[in-house]
Amino acid sequence: MGAAKYLGGVIDIVMAFRPLDMQDAAGEHVTGDWVSMRNCDRILCVLLGGVGTAGQDPVFTLDQAKSAAGGSSKTLAKIDTIYRKQAATDLLSTAVWAKTTQTAAATYTNTDAAEQVKIHVVEVRADELDVDGGFDFIRLTIPDVGASAQIGAGLYILCGLAHPNAPENVLSPIA
Repeated sequence: MGAAKYLGGVIDIVMAFRPLDMQDAAGEHVTGDWVSMRNCDRILCVLLGGVGTAGQDPVFTLDQAKSAAGGSSKTLAKIDTIYRKQAATDLLSTAVWAKTTQTAAATYTNTDAAEQVKIHVVEVRADELDVDGGFDFIRLTIPDVGASAQIGAGLYILCGLAHPNAPENVLSPIA
């Protein structure tokens, strides 16, 4: 199958936040864009991170809201399974995902993540949001990692699109 049969047909990919230095000194508040789950059945929230300083671990945090402006936002305490790939310098020989489970929470911290290159993925189903309360937006946030440089970026991979289409015609999840 060609890319268009998957991209736009099965998945959509949206940037949560651009590659940046996740340290406080960079002057950036590492808060992802709000993305709507109205037209998908699940989303993979992805953190891509470079090597930083031990003890300055990124805290994977999820919030939910009623609008793209973050209306009535509150934490989304649904992080219970995290898939990750981590290695000292690169992921070229790290083919298998490691699975971590925890009691459902709004955050996840891997205490040896800062000093390794990493991909962390959390899957959220649309029905895990407070849909009865009108919540259908989600965002990934990585609070300040500390005083040392650590490059990171966030992605959303929307799955189970309600209105599959050619990639250039997919409904935007960013209102």
